[in-house]
Amino acid sequence: MGPGRTLFFPERHCPVNLLGRSLLFPCEALPYGISYAYLNFLIRSPQPLDEERAWREITGSVPPVIGFVRDHWPLRPLRWWLLQAKLRQDHLLGISAHYDVSNEFYELFLDKKYMFYTCADFKRSDDTLEQAQQHKADHILGLIDPKPGEKILELGCGWGAMLKRIYEHTGDKENLSGITLSQEQVKFNKERNGFQVEFDNFITRQYQPQAYDVIYSIGAWEHVRPHEIAPLAKKVFDALKPGGRAVHHYFCRVTPELFATAICSQLYFPGSIGSAYVDNMKAFEGAGFRITARSIHDYRPTLRAWFDNLVANRKRALELVDVQTYNRYITFFAASWKYFDEGRGMLVRWVMQKPA
Repeated sequence: MGPGRTLFFPERHCPVNLLGRSLLFPCEALPYGISYAYLNFLIRSPQPLDEERAWREITGSVPPVIGFVRDHWPLRPLRWWLLQAKLRQDHLLGISAHYDVSNEFYELFLDKKYMFYTCADFKRSDDTLEQAQQHKADHILGLIDPKPGEKILELGCGWGAMLKRIYEHTGDKENLSGITLSQEQVKFNKERNGFQVEFDNFITRQYQPQAYDVIYSIGAWEHVRPHEIAPLAKKVFDALKPGGRAVHHYFCRVTPELFATAICSQLYFPGSIGSAYVDNMKAFEGAGFRITARSIHDYRPTLRAWFDNLVANRKRALELVDVQTYNRYITFFAASWKYFDEGRGMLVRWVMQKPA
């Protein structure tokens, strides 16, 4: 097989009848675990899932025996080995598989003003998604502390949400720029926002030394593979001017252990795998940064809000994407909620400074 091709974890799903899905279940559970097999069983349904039932089954408790098998198979020595094929592929393949679905599809469940595809800040139980994303945008704006004339770069800029908030604050669009590996997002930013957004891999990119006052990322550092964290942290450090600032908002594993269920991530973000909190801290400090602030935030309300919005717009969603894509996002929001609810992952924000 050519580069980037693998027998592991197919990104595209075809509708399969109940008998076929049942036969595939043990074939996938044996190498990849029962969580991976079960989620794929749901995704492959030829009909849209019963969303609330899927949410309850994915996020609910399981019998102790099933829970034990879920948490211990594949065995620890096999987990990284199973992931290696995916972690060698080009980042572009995984990013495109998740993000180049349809801009309009994402508009169905993201907030209307900014289109943030990252954790919001729900300050009150009755906050709307729009209010919570405004809270998040304002909080991160304060962390970035942008000023007119500063050269500011966003790594993995999505649909330009934070670039838009910074522009609202500074009125300076000329010095704002972003990078993304999604062609759909490049198109969106060009047509809707007029931001300087390049199609490039921010992980492998070579940066001009001391070119930026601020470099930040929101929901993109998750795609940095564990062995890439330290080199990228050093690149970011070197690309900042003395006294420059780095802000990163992303989720990571609470402990260095790679849980058995981590393999399920390949159903949604092929080629990406979460890194450990401590590994990021060591990488940032090893690059030379002075960490000035850290905080932890709750992703669960955002995931439930996206789920509810997608369900409410089911009819239009199924006009834009096939049933399996719809099912994939329904299970993704529920499985991600479970990941955070079990305390396996956490959403963190880091503020760092390069010494003057």
